[in-house]
Amino acid sequence: MRIVIDTAIVVCPQPDLPEARLLGVRVAGVPLLTRALLTAQLAGIERFSVVASAPQQAALRGQLDGEARLRGRVRWLEPAEDPGAQSAYSLVLPVSVVLEAGALRGWLRRVVDSGSVTVPDAAGTAPLAVPAGLLSQCIQAALGGQSGLTRFLEKLQGDRRLVTVPWEGIRQQPVRSAAEVPAVERAMLQALRSPEDGPIVDRFVNRALSAFITRGLIRSRVTPNQVTAASLVTGLLGAWLLGIEGAVPSLLGLALFQLSVILDHVDGEVARLKFLFSPLGKWLDNVSDHVVDLAVIALLTWRVAGERTAGYFAVLGLAAAIGVTGAFAVVFWWSVSEQPRAARTTAPAQLLAPVLAFLANRDGFSLALWATVPLGRPTWFLWALALGANAYWVAWLLIYGLPTRDPLAVERPAR
Repeated sequence: MRIVIDTAIVVCPQPDLPEARLLGVRVAGVPLLTRALLTAQLAGIERFSVVASAPQQAALRGQLDGEARLRGRVRWLEPAEDPGAQSAYSLVLPVSVVLEAGALRGWLRRVVDSGSVTVPDAAGTAPLAVPAGLLSQCIQAALGGQSGLTRFLEKLQGDRRLVTVPWEGIRQQPVRSAAEVPAVERAMLQALRSPEDGPIVDRFVNRALSAFITRGLIRSRVTPNQVTAASLVTGLLGAWLLGIEGAVPSLLGLALFQLSVILDHVDGEVARLKFLFSPLGKWLDNVSDHVVDLAVIALLTWRVAGERTAGYFAVLGLAAAIGVTGAFAVVFWWSVSEQPRAARTTAPAQLLAPVLAFLANRDGFSLALWATVPLGRPTWFLWALALGANAYWVAWLLIYGLPTRDPLAVERPAR
């Protein structure tokens, strides 16, 4: 029988253990304790307890100051206190393991009522789903750090009171020392890569450079929305330069446009790593991308429109803008609806659906721009969008239709 776990207990190692020094460590600019609590909250946990000694509590409470999402929700317990199980099962988290909320949520949904402690398969000692009858023993073991938990789990296994449930998605990242933090952050950034990333520019250029920039920003006070604003300004400046004849302005414009796309990845990476995502941020992020794309189309149309052919190029530019807007609208509408996409069951739809998903990014726009503008053929770029982008959104509607759930009514905690 499935169970609902709505209580999380974060256990801090005893102060005399080397692992206790990790309580002051920040990963991606966020203290480990704050990260554990916010991750559990995003996974669906509603109540939180922190088990720590009095001196530890004095230091740790300051870490949570200003975190409005946790205000009034954290109960502080000293090691000798009875946790008083608030539900049949509790989630026990060592503070030194970095988890991803989506993977944790999925794992919790697979835990069943077995009367035993449940742990992930091949994933060390975290997290643990603990029945009320074993909660106090588990907390005392966790106070002894990794070795204490290991002994506790070995004993449970010998008593046949340990169950494993597969862990799917982004794997756990244990932090054993401050020196490991850069490696953990790199692994977290790697895990943020999306299946919908473009296979060429996104994979080999944008994500590689965005990860470098993000690592420099996660310890600063720069917010994702500030990065979005920088991406917008950079993209608009690049579009303006692309509207000027000449090789130098064109190359500078292309470079600034690509930097804008890279910063578009940075804002999402910073938001997810620092728990700074919001529905508003998602809208600003996507709408600013589209504004930059439309500015590029408009300025290139202005560049190629001569006195005798202005009407022709105006129509061509308008067709390109309609195509890009249509493609943006259908993909973004499905994204914010949170409704799983299901292609129609016809053979052509099943064949084209993976292709459409493969192209649901800005790779095609970037490649078309770089392939035509340096050759002095911006007209080819406009034709590619006028034909390709319009064919894309029409095919999308034919294969997927529109979501039945109202996207405006959805609050999605992801950027």
